[in-house]
Amino acid sequence: MSHPIDDTEQLIANAEEELPPPTRSRLIAKLRKGVHIDDAARDLGVSPQRVFSAARILTTFGEQLDATLTAERDPDLPHGTLTGYNKRCRCPQCRGAVNRRR
Repeated sequence: MSHPIDDTEQLIANAEEELPPPTRSRLIAKLRKGVHIDDAARDLGVSPQRVFSAARILTTFGEQLDATLTAERDPDLPHGTLTGYNKRCRCPQCRGAVNRRR
């Protein structure tokens, strides 16, 4: 029988393997250059869903990703709304707006 700590360690190990530190660094660098997260992830051979999944598991990376997406977001969009998300913003507030609708 698996213990919860074993499951957590396995989740972290899987996330580290699927999105290793060099890939995470390159992703953040691309975002800081203004590349959209969908395009940046695709350029690195990973899906945006995998990026956000890893960000939930690897908390330091998740914090860095959210900070970068917030810093680089379009100031003219209405953040925290479905409109912002539909206009391709993936900042924490716009992602939260979508999650509230589900």
